[in-house]
Amino acid sequence: MKAVSVRRQVSMLILLFVAGAAGCASSPDIVTREKAPGQKYSAAEVREILLDHPFLLSGDYFRERQDLKPFVLSDVLAGSGKESTQAVKESQEAQEKRLAKLEAAVFEGRRAQPLSGDVLRWKVGFLMDTQGVPSYLADRLLSQADRLSVTYDVLFVHHRDLEQVLSQTDCLQRHDLGCIVRITAVYPGARFIALVESLTVPSTYPGTAQARFGVVDAGIGYRFPLQQMEMPLKEEADVNTFLELVVRRSYEQALDHKGLMPWTTHVFSDQNGEYFVSAGHRSGLMVGDLLEVIQEGRVVNSPTGTPAAWIPGKAKGQLRVERLFGEDLAVCRLISGQPPTMDDWLIPTRVAR
Repeated sequence: MKAVSVRRQVSMLILLFVAGAAGCASSPDIVTREKAPGQKYSAAEVREILLDHPFLLSGDYFRERQDLKPFVLSDVLAGSGKESTQAVKESQEAQEKRLAKLEAAVFEGRRAQPLSGDVLRWKVGFLMDTQGVPSYLADRLLSQADRLSVTYDVLFVHHRDLEQVLSQTDCLQRHDLGCIVRITAVYPGARFIALVESLTVPSTYPGTAQARFGVVDAGIGYRFPLQQMEMPLKEEADVNTFLELVVRRSYEQALDHKGLMPWTTHVFSDQNGEYFVSAGHRSGLMVGDLLEVIQEGRVVNSPTGTPAAWIPGKAKGQLRVERLFGEDLAVCRLISGQPPTMDDWLIPTRVAR
């Protein structure tokens, strides 16, 4: 109900803004603290939610930031009472533009929408650094990641599932990131790994929450720059909002780079001519799909040295999906060429619509 009330008043502010642009000399009212009849929030309170504390309704502000420095809201707002009249006017104009941008981001559907059933979906795993992330916070963040995976139309892979696979190796003990992503790309088939290195919340409120996290593209073996996020919290209930922002930013960073290479999966086992692959009906595979077996590929870098694209080599064989089983696995048979190994990429020949 709060969100509905806020939206109603935001719409009123936008109408005032449009009226001002059409010829009125005055600016939209974003300072009045008197509540109109039937309204739960004043214009100033709406401004505070959308402008001063955008994280209460949307993670888009953090997504738009290009720098990697921690964002501390109080640093931005400090000294506002000492501004000159012209500075106040310029600040108000900037806030009005930002209001319009935030309004568009929140209410015009910039969030990922559910897609059709035959779209091939990527798996995104979340791996917590147990030394930097308390277990109770890890559980809460993973719950948010599971919930929001539907919004972003990805397949969430839980920390415990990654940890269980990696427990059969010494990758974690050696802190070998390359080993971690190679193993988990084969099974359970994660294309991206969201690494959460540290996560802290205040012991008393108000206080500041902090997180350090990043995303690794297991397909091309590239780790994108780590992100740091800080957010002032008024009460313990704000922790969930902070954790949601960390998850959203992780998913968004992964999806921003999914186009670097085509959808792929891997064989994780073979028995008597049957090849078991780490993708199935939840990933979007169908019985009868053909998978090209690609032994080699190469990454093409941009002038800045960051990955621009992955170019697959020639196919050495072809598999056909015979049946789907388990939560998200498939059985395939070789119909031409050479059999696949765990290191080979399997790329569907049909185009995801």
